[in-house]
Amino acid sequence: MKKLFFVFVIFIICLQLNAQQAELKFVQAPDNFVLYNSNNQKMYSYYLLSSKENISFTTSNIDTLEIYTRIFIEEEKGTYSYEYVVTYNSRNDTIHKACKKSSITRGVNGQTVSTYNKSLIALQNKQYTFKVKNTSSEPILFKFDYNSPSNFSSQHEYISYSPDVYGDEKVLLLNDKEYTYYEPDNEKILLDLEGPIYLKIISRVLFNMTGTKKIDYQFEVHDNNNLFASFSEVGFKSGKSILTNNIELIPSTGDVNILHFAKGTHHIEIKKTSNNHDVLFRFYINKTAVFVGDR
Repeated sequence: MKKLFFVFVIFIICLQLNAQQAELKFVQAPDNFVLYNSNNQKMYSYYLLSSKENISFTTSNIDTLEIYTRIFIEEEKGTYSYEYVVTYNSRNDTIHKACKKSSITRGVNGQTVSTYNKSLIALQNKQYTFKVKNTSSEPILFKFDYNSPSNFSSQHEYISYSPDVYGDEKVLLLNDKEYTYYEPDNEKILLDLEGPIYLKIISRVLFNMTGTKKIDYQFEVHDNNNLFASFSEVGFKSGKSILTNNIELIPSTGDVNILHFAKGTHHIEIKKTSNNHDVLFRFYINKTAVFVGDR
């Protein structure tokens, strides 16, 4: 029994040492810019990169790097776009993102900012030197996070992923937790990904009539301009979820579909084919997946 306990203690110590070694170290960090979320009352620290400015850092013992980005909103319009370049391991990826004005997050001094976008890079616990450059004409706010390795993590563990191009965002409240869903822009949502990759799609249809019990809806997934999969779902009203900004619309329960894409670059289009219904989507990719730019 003592021997078993000793082995268990060593195992725990090894896990702790492994977690301590996970590190993201900046060569020279730029200026901090603090944002405030009015929904959860939390503040978030971002790095401000002016146009053509770059930031460099090294990583160690990290299996997935997460890059969050936002921009400042100077004037009211529908959709905004920006781009930045990530250089590492002989790669030079140009990342294009689209966004809209955030309704819940602002700078601590009241500056208007966009909704956030999230990109993921699988590092498989290897050491890399990164350079991230703002190639847009306007400043970009960056936040970097990571997942450290775990002996219990599965290669099919999923992480939420924001698409590159979409129409609008809707925040859904379920069991006291908020989840961001995306509406198509001109019936489409666009994602640029690199395989091999698993893509989990959660879809919901919105009810706007109290007497309606169920709604049939359809959508398609196109990969590199070819039809990859089509889905026909039946949505039933959810008794546990609501939209935070419109309680008159009732979301359906979530329908889950998982797709596997082979090795290579995938320009993915999610096309809503039910024109008479509003359909929302949320996306997850497996933890070992990577993003790709150059759309």
